[in-house]
Amino acid sequence: MDSPSTHSRRAVLTAGLAVAGGSLLASSPGAAAATPSQDGRRADTRPRGGRYVDPRGPEVAEAESKRAFSGRVHRLHLEARKARIDIGSRTVDTWVYGDRLPGEVVRVTAGDSLSMTFRNSLPQPTTLHWHGLGLRNDMDGVPDVTQRPIRPGDSFDYRFRVTQPGTYWFHPHVGVQQDHGLYAPLIIDDPKEPLEYDHEWVVVLDDWLDGVDGSDPDVVLNELNHGRGSMHGNSGSGEGHGSDGGPAHASGGHGEAAGHGNHGTGHDSSPGHGTSNSNHRDHSGHGSGSAGTAVPAWVPPAFPDVDLDRFVPHVNGPGELGLDLANKSLHEVGLGNLPLHGMSATAAAAAASAGATSRQAARASRGARRDDGPGHGHNGPSRLLKSGARSNVLGGMPGSVNYPYHLINGRTKTDPEGFRARPGDRIRIRFINAGGDTAYRVALGGHHMTVTHTDGYPVQHARAEQLLIGMAERYDVLVTAKSGVFPLVAVADGKGKDKTALAVLRTGNGPTPEPSVHPRELEGPLTTADRLRAAEGVRGRSGKPDRVLTMKLMGNMERFNWSFNGYPYTPSQRYAIEEGERVRLVFRNRTAMWHPVHLHGHSFTLPNGGPRKDTTVMRPGQRLAVDFDADNPGLWMLHCHNIYHSESGMMTVLGYRRK
Repeated sequence: MDSPSTHSRRAVLTAGLAVAGGSLLASSPGAAAATPSQDGRRADTRPRGGRYVDPRGPEVAEAESKRAFSGRVHRLHLEARKARIDIGSRTVDTWVYGDRLPGEVVRVTAGDSLSMTFRNSLPQPTTLHWHGLGLRNDMDGVPDVTQRPIRPGDSFDYRFRVTQPGTYWFHPHVGVQQDHGLYAPLIIDDPKEPLEYDHEWVVVLDDWLDGVDGSDPDVVLNELNHGRGSMHGNSGSGEGHGSDGGPAHASGGHGEAAGHGNHGTGHDSSPGHGTSNSNHRDHSGHGSGSAGTAVPAWVPPAFPDVDLDRFVPHVNGPGELGLDLANKSLHEVGLGNLPLHGMSATAAAAAASAGATSRQAARASRGARRDDGPGHGHNGPSRLLKSGARSNVLGGMPGSVNYPYHLINGRTKTDPEGFRARPGDRIRIRFINAGGDTAYRVALGGHHMTVTHTDGYPVQHARAEQLLIGMAERYDVLVTAKSGVFPLVAVADGKGKDKTALAVLRTGNGPTPEPSVHPRELEGPLTTADRLRAAEGVRGRSGKPDRVLTMKLMGNMERFNWSFNGYPYTPSQRYAIEEGERVRLVFRNRTAMWHPVHLHGHSFTLPNGGPRKDTTVMRPGQRLAVDFDADNPGLWMLHCHNIYHSESGMMTVLGYRRK
């Protein structure tokens, strides 16, 4: 099994204490050399130790200098801020880019350079992640890995060359901020565009709850993962760790703590590995809590002399401590200002038990305050999806969140957006699923669609009646408009008959379709990525990979303890790869839930001539092997793009080794 580190009893507790005390772990503490497999491929059983490429290192700069550059620079300014937004049937307090939902389309041409000054006017730190782009690593927007989080009131200059035409988008990579309304399309035009069309329609799909009857994505996350909060917190900042565990120029702290107290193998996990999740504290010493309240925690300045046997009664497996002390901050287990040295297991357990009541009270207080949220000030109704919800398309539960609304371009189906054209016009529709927890089946009434691209890359043109679009996936289609008024419908698959979004194509006069409209195309054949084939110019190379990494998707709905290979995310994880390699990622979904898995900075190819993508849907029990070329040095995230799964542990980092 490929694992992010080798865990001893001492290492596990030290990890928990280091995070609680406000410092990151050194990368890859347990190192083992790669061993050749029977067919000669390099198959690592665990990441190797050593030094990794720094996000602002010379390797990254050299790769950027080799990218084609037209000499044109697009200079833009963008602000993230609170706003009161009309979503069609009601007005909500939320967060947006600029003054609209979605944020205004950013458009550049392949070969140009994008220079954006981004100002954070939110009450929390944030970043921008440029989803799907093979850009320079220090511009990727991942806190603790590629940059410091941008503090409230501060600005950050993102500048990078764009090379691959296609449909992309950008959003934060901090907590569940994306589900507040922070997202916008990024369209990279092809200077040699081969398609012919008369109009373009950018269609952004989203599931919505923010500001509806007091609902808030952070409250939903805490309800799902039993109050553990976010892996990428939102209340603080600090020094991160870069290529070798020291402070990185482009790395930073993250805020809200992410305690993961419930752990164990669960019915979807491999025995012996567990899916316990560590409790992350922000690196300026602040503790968890929605309001970002600082919680002091006593931590010894160094850990070599900690005697685990004196207060940890047993360890059940890698990453799992019997008392769960490594997975909670000292404050969370009720130890407050008590020293750990010499503390007995009995005393530690008693202290933890005594702190339970105060923990519950603190969580209730945090939920009630919500002062750092978009201004709701109180909890709304439970937004958890009923456990009996099922999707035949997705192979089980369709998600975890029961959103009250589903939007197309920021509008509900009772007041939908309209798009006008003339009969006979060819329209390019660029679909982007910006949702947090929902896969959509999309169809245009009275029309068939011709799929031309997915995730920015061309495919052999394929006819489609309806498309399945998982979170973060993008599809480009062509349609030839007929005469009349036609519904564009997105069904939140498995979440209820009335859970739909609507937009309208008008090429003539006629009434707006009813909100309940259900075009017959939604009963036709369903097109998914595995049914498509890559266009000739972007097909993957044949041959054996140089390295194989196995990524087991683990966790269960009850504990909400998602992970890769049983190890919840910490920014110091490094699955080692080397520049120039052809890498195979073997995904094995060991859970009863589907997951849209996304790789930063690269595109991979689906098997059997499948399309190039950066996000792929993994159904329960599915095994899938995808290949990519390691041609973009740095530290790159791999994670589930269900933001409630990623922020509960299902993230890790692929790191380029320094040569």
